[in-house]
Amino acid sequence: MNNLIQADFKKILNLPSYRYFLLATIGLSILFGTFFVLSINITQGKELTELSGIEVIDISLLGVDVAAIMLIIFTAMFITNDLSPGAIHTNLAITPVRGKYFLSKVSFISILSVLISIIVILLFLIINQFILYMNDIGGLSLFDINLITKIIGSVVMVLFYSLLSAAGTFYIQSTSGGIAFSLGVMFLPALIKMFPADVSNLLLPIFPEKSLHAFIDIHSADGALVSAILILLLWVTISSVTALWKFKRIDYY
Repeated sequence: MNNLIQADFKKILNLPSYRYFLLATIGLSILFGTFFVLSINITQGKELTELSGIEVIDISLLGVDVAAIMLIIFTAMFITNDLSPGAIHTNLAITPVRGKYFLSKVSFISILSVLISIIVILLFLIINQFILYMNDIGGLSLFDINLITKIIGSVVMVLFYSLLSAAGTFYIQSTSGGIAFSLGVMFLPALIKMFPADVSNLLLPIFPEKSLHAFIDIHSADGALVSAILILLLWVTISSVTALWKFKRIDYY
């Protein structure tokens, strides 16, 4: 399976469309995150000098949401291309065990998502240190527990939605299906919040939004964090098992 994962990495390095898309993902994430910080006086009516270092990084990490959305799209496109009529015949001839093929794609997407999110976050830290220095704001401590939890939460968020996109693509067998499934899970809580409190309070804990926030909130109780991990694992496990079940039953020949 390591060879399959390495082959996928060679694919994104050698094919310009994949390479440029990932570079655009990093660039747009940095662009939007930096814009959010520099436009704080317009969006929130505050001066940048009024903020602490952790507040600045917190705002800039909104750019990681851009990376998550871009990777949702990339994941769906990448897997759909490999499931296209010509490619899937070759892929299954090389790897006839569909479970192994599915697991290799999920593993590749997981590693790629973590790598991209870490690169984006590291660039944010460098840029923010420069912004803080230029505005005479106290610098960030890399050992600040608030910063560490925000980094972990951001990485988990990108990984989670990328895996949902992969599962949705394998199940629906289309780029739009994978994107719609993952973005639907991401944005549906905003719609649920418009319902009466009795309904929203019942449904929202089932969705991953609050669970992902629990990784960022250092004040979360241990029980809440354990519950959050279980909910996220259930989402990934159920969607992946369902997608694999469907993938194994499709006749490509």
